[in-house]
Amino acid sequence: MSLATKDPDIAPEDIDLLLLIERCILFFRKFRWIFIIAIILGLSLGIFVYSALPRIYRSRLIIHSFTLTNQEQIQILNNWNSLLKNKEYAELATTLHCSEKILHQLKQMKAEEIQKVFSSENPHGFTIEVNVTDNSILDELQNGIVFGFENSVYIKQRLALKRADLQVLIDKTSTEIKKLDSTKKIMEDIIGGKEKISSSLIIDGSSINRQLIEMNEKLLSFKGELKFTNAVQVLQGFSKFQKPVGPKLIPWLIIGLLFFLSLAYVYALFSSINQKLKARKHAVRGLK
Repeated sequence: MSLATKDPDIAPEDIDLLLLIERCILFFRKFRWIFIIAIILGLSLGIFVYSALPRIYRSRLIIHSFTLTNQEQIQILNNWNSLLKNKEYAELATTLHCSEKILHQLKQMKAEEIQKVFSSENPHGFTIEVNVTDNSILDELQNGIVFGFENSVYIKQRLALKRADLQVLIDKTSTEIKKLDSTKKIMEDIIGGKEKISSSLIIDGSSINRQLIEMNEKLLSFKGELKFTNAVQVLQGFSKFQKPVGPKLIPWLIIGLLFFLSLAYVYALFSSINQKLKARKHAVRGLK
């Protein structure tokens, strides 16, 4: 008697679904040891690959650009990253003025603006994120990145011109300060009676002091500008984190399981088909 006659309330679709589930359960039960072995091998493979892969550490550098726009500097770094991907270590080492050895530990460089608003002169800095397999290279890598930004022909010419202009301003301001100091000394000598005042000489002491303060402030400002006249300024250097960001264990376990379970399923499927073909062949021979 069929299932349909036993329970008339069960639809044919339900019967087909129940049969499908039953066959799946019987299939996996029949080949359970193959799937158990596949699970063990898959987990073992995932753990092995995870243990064999180098640990990846991520760090971030915050930089402010003084000569080029952020987008121009970011494009330069993207070009360096292309060299890195293509394993052009010699060319990149020359550009960054660093050893090729550290570049083998560098896996990726990525730059991004802090404030993503288009402006021809964006006053905000940008970040450089790197993935490395060894934290000890970060100091040398940071120096190399700064060197690379500052030592193109165009940037060097711009910086040289700016430094020369600032030096001229410093020299002129220093000369004016000396003149004001000399005038102030004359005024003090007149007040002290050491020198007679000329009828044509009119001196405002408060004005001289104010001018001296202003000129000294300008001098300090120019000297500060000269000291920090660079293509880029590091606002925050790379931090050496001890906790790696990769690889992750779970994804490799899943990959290992999927790989071996797929092989186990294919093997079990072909084995099941082969057994059914043999059984049908024997049945046909029996009928003959």
